[in-house]
Amino acid sequence: MVDDLLFRQPPLDGPPNILVFGEPEEPASGAAYALGRIPLPLFGVSGAAMVTMPPLAWATGAIALPGFMLRGATRYASAVSRPLMGKTSAAWQLAAKVEGGASMKHQNALPARVGRVTAWQKATPRACAASVVWQDVMASRAAAALRHQAARELQQGAGVRHQDATHARTVAALCWQEAQRLAPGPVGVRYQEAERMRRMVRARWQEAARAQALHRDGFGAAQQLDIGMVSRWQAAMYPLPGRSVIGPPGGENPCYTPSTTLVFRERQQHSTTLIFVCERQQLPPGTGETVVVPTLEVYTVQNSISLVRLDSGEPLEALAFSMSLDADSWTWRWNATLPGAAWPIIRRGISAAPVELLATVNGVPYRLSATDCSRDRRFADGKVQVQGKGRAAMLDAPYAPTLNHAAPADRSIAQLLDLALTYNGVNVGWGIDFGLTDWAVPGGTWAFQGSYIGAVLDIASAAGAIVQPHATDATLRILPRYPAAPWHWASMAPDFVLPAAAVAVEGIQLKTKPDYNRAFVAGTTAAGVLGQITRSGTAGDSVATMVTHSLITHSDAVLQRGLPILSDTGAQADVTLSLQVRPETGVIVPGSLVQYEEGSETFLGLVRSVAVNWQRPVLRQSITLETHAEA
Repeated sequence: MVDDLLFRQPPLDGPPNILVFGEPEEPASGAAYALGRIPLPLFGVSGAAMVTMPPLAWATGAIALPGFMLRGATRYASAVSRPLMGKTSAAWQLAAKVEGGASMKHQNALPARVGRVTAWQKATPRACAASVVWQDVMASRAAAALRHQAARELQQGAGVRHQDATHARTVAALCWQEAQRLAPGPVGVRYQEAERMRRMVRARWQEAARAQALHRDGFGAAQQLDIGMVSRWQAAMYPLPGRSVIGPPGGENPCYTPSTTLVFRERQQHSTTLIFVCERQQLPPGTGETVVVPTLEVYTVQNSISLVRLDSGEPLEALAFSMSLDADSWTWRWNATLPGAAWPIIRRGISAAPVELLATVNGVPYRLSATDCSRDRRFADGKVQVQGKGRAAMLDAPYAPTLNHAAPADRSIAQLLDLALTYNGVNVGWGIDFGLTDWAVPGGTWAFQGSYIGAVLDIASAAGAIVQPHATDATLRILPRYPAAPWHWASMAPDFVLPAAAVAVEGIQLKTKPDYNRAFVAGTTAAGVLGQITRSGTAGDSVATMVTHSLITHSDAVLQRGLPILSDTGAQADVTLSLQVRPETGVIVPGSLVQYEEGSETFLGLVRSVAVNWQRPVLRQSITLETHAEA
């Protein structure tokens, strides 16, 4: 490979030649010089002169100047420095071509024939006598040890510990094969006929003797037991002539109080249909007497589910229905399956606002709101799926606006809850059932941005309380999460006592939480207080994480907020029970204290969730109890 170097200028000196890259440095100058000569014209005078005393002279005339002519040279420097980058000395010159001969030290090899020595040769056949080391094996039959025999039939019941065994065929491994015949010649035979040999086998069984055992039966002839049943219906008939007074049946708690005065709690907006609500409502947990479910052999409940659209009074047939509520939810969640014919009824107006329904579960009414519905239409089998929340769904987005809630003046916690359910100082139609210990809050302490229910939940969280909806009324109940500490539950009267005969245990889940015995609660504003709550009888050495809230402004707030922290500790178990929706219990809502008795074991706990499921005609409610080892 040859590279040619091209240079624009000859070398600066002789060999060895110095290769110079770039241009030599020259002084840079930014000055410009102009050289020229302007010829002056001859001075000429024309005109008149006049002399006076004292002698003065004036001269007038014109001088013609030639055009300006410029001659010069200009040198331009670009002010770019071109330094000497480097020099290289080459100690070689162009070489002359020399031709020379090359000597080859190899030649074509001649093939050489070399004899091969074979270390083997073809063997010649050789006859020899073959010794046969095998013989005909006689079939050997080994007696098998039998551990059973044909049993004799017994007339009495006896335990049979054997059965007829099936024949087992065992494959024997043969260590010989068919031999080939040898050529004639003397052959030595080293075998003889073997004699059949019978091997003695020891049997571990003998002739069984018949044994008779006495068998006792624990039952005898049953006696007929007649149980009377009361039926609440009879064959219908046309009313007879005359006058009859229809009143509530005696001995029962009626759904209404007989009166000629009709009192309506709400104004009907879209229809003139009169809606009557059962006045017999379940009392809040802890405020009524203990309901004891008796132990019976048979529990009979006539289940019924009905749905009615409130604005029009149109009934809806429910094929399936379920609803659920837990301690951390402020409204019911429900869903139902309706026949395809209910599609025009349920979908009318649901896009603008929730459709209000009245669901009656075994005689107990619930106001519900249908927020969504869908239809599954098939040939001869159309169904409508409806789901929604309770009546309190109107207090949350997207049906309630986002507002700035604040209290500039002094108020109590109960008054703040009422203030949260107002718009421009006017109540939105909802009330508060306050079940806590009230305390004062200075003005300017509380501010919240959100919906109505968001403001209510924020205020209730200051005391660690739960928010629970009323079944039918526009009322929110504010209840303590723990009405008492778990170690005091044994001294309280339970709301419900359930026997094992009426309840089925679905599951028990054990769990362990930190065993705190001391908690700190503090306010976050200038009016806030800092307090601590310690479990009595303990050293208070296990401290929980501090809890803060802007509404902690009194010692009552500290006590009510600290109690749930120290109660939700230690070894616990969530017990899930399934039972009927009986008339004396109804639907057992969260916050109720339930005692479940199963033999010698008793569970005492608070209801944390309830789920009602109806698949015609079966209606069951499943409740989950929070139990503690020390309760």
